[in-house]
Amino acid sequence: MKVVSISDKSKEKKKADLLEILDHLRAQVEEGTITEFVAASIDEDGDVQIHAACADFPGAVGLFEIGKHILITQDA
Repeated sequence: MKVVSISDKSKEKKKADLLEILDHLRAQVEEGTITEFVAASIDEDGDVQIHAACADFPGAVGLFEIGKHILITQDA
């Protein structure tokens, strides 16, 4: 008998969801729809990173702030 943990499935689902988003972003970059982006990520140790592909630093900060604002307002 094989015992399957429910948490394993949720980890696989979460990984699949992350990869789906990355695939979607990649497709939009290849189409030319996305010209710049900023993203934040967290690893299994809780370390946070910011990933930015922007023309300049002020633009990256502005894009990050706009994204933060959109996230906050959509949750409310």
